Amino acid sequence: MHFSGCPIAVESVVETWRIDDEWWREKAVSRQYWRVVLEDGRVVDIYRDLVTGEWWRQAY
Repeated sequence: MHFSGCPIAVESVVETWRIDDEWWREKAVSRQYWRVVLEDGRVVDIYRDLVTGEWWRQAY
């Protein structure tokens, strides 16, 4: 995983879940989420867009 161009390791996975929504629209939402603990102790949510295959950090 990279933040600000610097790689950082995932220490553990806390939880996973999947969201499939707006299937009736042209751009459906289909994502697999992971809540992870990073090696520096931060807890973040990341997801893979299952439509495009891209990885993202969830912004709150």
